[in-house]
Amino acid sequence: MLNDLHEERETLTDPQFNAVSDRIVELLCMLAVGDDRPDAPGHLTEVEAVVRRHVREHAAEPGLTGTSMARALGWSLRQIQLALQRVGTTPRELIREERLRLVRDRLRCGECEHMTITDLAYASGFSSASALSTAFRQRFGVSPREMRAGGR
Repeated sequence: MLNDLHEERETLTDPQFNAVSDRIVELLCMLAVGDDRPDAPGHLTEVEAVVRRHVREHAAEPGLTGTSMARALGWSLRQIQLALQRVGTTPRELIREERLRLVRDRLRCGECEHMTITDLAYASGFSSASALSTAFRQRFGVSPREMRAGGR
């Protein structure tokens, strides 16, 4: 992990570099005190909380994936998957759900009524308006246009 951090230091943003460095220090501290169980329930609960916060803060970024999240947070993708599996979800589902919440909130917001559905889709991390519409209808039972028309 240290070697990877050293090799990739020029490609990481400051927050990403700091997150990985913090995780390395945390792992070293765990080893120093004899806690070598990264799968401990308390640890997975912490991973889940940090992942949820990260997804909330970065949901609108189109490149947000489980892999990019793992890289940014300094955990393995498997660790993130295990933490989310405990609560019945996956990285992909969590990201989609947060993006849908973001769109729903924007559809209900008077300040966002100037935005087209396509604008909302891209501004919320969806790859297209049709991808948004399909996911939105599956989740909420109405299209984004229908929610906008009757949701305020």
